[in-house]
Amino acid sequence: MVDVYGDYKYNILAAAAMFLQCHIAGIKCYRARLRYKVDYPDMGSGRYSDKLSDKEWVEFNSIIRVHQNYVEQLPIAVGSVLMGGLYFPKFTAILGGVYVLSRLMYAYGYSNFGPNGRLTGAICQNLSAMVNLVACFVGVFFAFKNAH
Repeated sequence: MVDVYGDYKYNILAAAAMFLQCHIAGIKCYRARLRYKVDYPDMGSGRYSDKLSDKEWVEFNSIIRVHQNYVEQLPIAVGSVLMGGLYFPKFTAILGGVYVLSRLMYAYGYSNFGPNGRLTGAICQNLSAMVNLVACFVGVFFAFKNAH
C-alpha cells in the first residue's frame, strides 16, 4: 500500500507542480492572444495570425508551442512520476523535480529565443521522463517477480 505521508508525497507534489506549470503556460497563451490580437480558434496559422509580422508570428507561435508541447507530454510525465513512485518514490520524485525545472528552462528558452532556445530544457525533460517511465516497468517487473 502507498503511504502518502511517506516519500510518495513528493511524487504527488511533482505531479501537482507539472499541472500548475501547464496551467500557467495556458495563461501565457491567453495573454499572447490578447497582445498579438490572435483570436480563437486560430492556433497560429489561421486568418488572425496572417496579420502578424514575421517576428510577431514566430513570437506568438513559440508561446503557443510551449503550452501545446506541455499538453502533449503531460500524461507521460505525470503518469510516470506517480506510477514509478509506487516502487521508487524518492528516485522518481527527484526526476519529477528535474522535469519541472527542465520545463522552466524549455519554456523560457522557447518563449524568448524561439525553437533553438528550447533544446537544453527539451533534452533534460525528455531524459527525466524517459527514466521515470523505465522505472515504472522495472518496478512492475520486480512486483511480478516477487509475487507469490
